[in-house]
Amino acid sequence: MGKAVAERQRMSTKTIWNGLVGQHPSLRKIFSEVEKVARIPGITVLITGESGTGKELVAKALHRLSFGGEKPFVEVNSSAIPDSLLEAELFGHERGAFTDAKTQKKGLLEVAHGGTLFLDEIGHMSPNLQVKLLKVIEEKYFRPLGTTQEKRMTARIVAATNLDLEQAVREGRFRHDLYYRLSVFSIHIPPLRERESDILLLAEHFLERFSREHRTAAKTFSAEARQLLLDYSWPGNVRELKNTIERAVLINGHHTLYPEDLATDRRISERRRGGEQTIVYLRDGEELRVKLPTRGLNLERLEKEILREALSQTGGNLSRAARLVSLSRDTLRYRVKKYRLKVNGHRRSSEDRSKRSSEPIKRLIGRFPPNSQE
Repeated sequence: MGKAVAERQRMSTKTIWNGLVGQHPSLRKIFSEVEKVARIPGITVLITGESGTGKELVAKALHRLSFGGEKPFVEVNSSAIPDSLLEAELFGHERGAFTDAKTQKKGLLEVAHGGTLFLDEIGHMSPNLQVKLLKVIEEKYFRPLGTTQEKRMTARIVAATNLDLEQAVREGRFRHDLYYRLSVFSIHIPPLRERESDILLLAEHFLERFSREHRTAAKTFSAEARQLLLDYSWPGNVRELKNTIERAVLINGHHTLYPEDLATDRRISERRRGGEQTIVYLRDGEELRVKLPTRGLNLERLEKEILREALSQTGGNLSRAARLVSLSRDTLRYRVKKYRLKVNGHRRSSEDRSKRSSEPIKRLIGRFPPNSQE
């Protein structure tokens, strides 16, 4: 009971700040840094972090808190547009400036007038365009293609990258002078695996949000689902967690989300703490592989979860479940009684169970705390 109360109290302290959710000290530090730099007009900002950590959200928060917060926030992905087109997008062009320039077009530097120009994936920008961007930042003027008339640049430049720009500078792939200009103020967003205290906060936030948006019944996570969320390293960071929760909400018609609603082979087969991998892993047509964690394993709980999954996949049919785990029906009945497992009235509907009955037992596997009892 004490743990449940503590968990509810912890969840009630959830922080939502300008679209960012979390309470980890590293994230709170970012909140403070953004508020400080937002008060300094025109200063360039470089946001770094792995893909999916929320660099765009930080950029938008910075824009909203700036003096030009009511002005445009203009985003361009430097890796998604060919170099020749990117130059025209940024600087604009006059009619006839090049073959396909049939009309005059404002550049994004002009569109973002007084606001923020967010250059995502800046590390992929070509050296030629890096030179031109550096000149704009230094001189605060730019010239559209096909004209000699200069225009004043009044937007704040915020750049973001998931690359190590310092390494790129050392290797000659990124100009050192542009790097120093962009990183007048730097903000680094740590990966989600380094902010474990934020994982459940974000999961609860997304669960509430998508349950409301999609008008579904899903409202909470089972204890086992929470443990899976914590055990996984989330290489795709917040973006992967968000997509996982939305998918679970859409496919689940029940009040509670369970591990099988969240799991993929990769999430199940990975063990987060200490770099330990799967305890048990089995694919159809492959032999069984077992790896014991150094901290030990509660064998009875592992057996209980295997039997629970077998019963779930077979809709509580003892004979079929016994065949799945290579036991006699009488032996399975004894162990069902021993572990007080439910044979009838499973948490899933018969229709839902029938859809899952063909799935291999690999979905259960190895997130069991050492030497613990349920």
